[in-house]
Amino acid sequence: MGKKVVLGDVFIIPLDGERYGIGQLAGDWKGELYVVIFDKVVSAEARPADVDDAPLQFAALTLDAKLYHGDWQIIGNRSENIVKIPQPWFKVGVGGQTYVEARDRSMTRPATATEEAALKLRTVVAPVRLENALKALHGLGEWHPRFDDLRASYATESADLILHE
Repeated sequence: MGKKVVLGDVFIIPLDGERYGIGQLAGDWKGELYVVIFDKVVSAEARPADVDDAPLQFAALTLDAKLYHGDWQIIGNRSENIVKIPQPWFKVGVGGQTYVEARDRSMTRPATATEEAALKLRTVVAPVRLENALKALHGLGEWHPRFDDLRASYATESADLILHE
C-alpha cells in the first residue's frame, strides 16, 4: 500500500547514487498538491530541518504518484516553515471574464488588467517533470524550456502582485 502525504512532509528526490534534492508538501487541495523543491543538495541522511532557510528552486501544482509509491522518500514533517513559503495565485476564465484565484481556491475575485496580464493559468504537472527539471539543473539531463515554468519565482511574484495590487 502506498504512502499518504500530509501537509509539511519533507521528502528527498534521487539525483544519483549519493546526491538528493529536497522538497516539501506546501499545500493540498483535494489531492492537487503544491510541492516546493529547495535549492539544496542533501545526502540520504537528510533531516526535515534541512529545509529551514533554504531558498526555493521549484514550485508547482502536481499529483502524489512519486510520493505515494515511495520514489520520493518522505523523511519527516516540518510544518513550522509552511507560512514562509509563498503561495502562488492564478488567473482563471469564467463566463468570458478573468478572475484571480488563490492556490487553494479559498478566494476568487475579478482580476485587474495588471493581474490578467501577469498571472498564469492554473496548471498541474506530472511529478516526473519536476524530477527531470531538478536533474537537468544538476547536469543529469537536458534542460527543456518548459522547465522554466516550474521555477519558484512565479509563486513569489504572483503572491507579491496580489498583496500589492
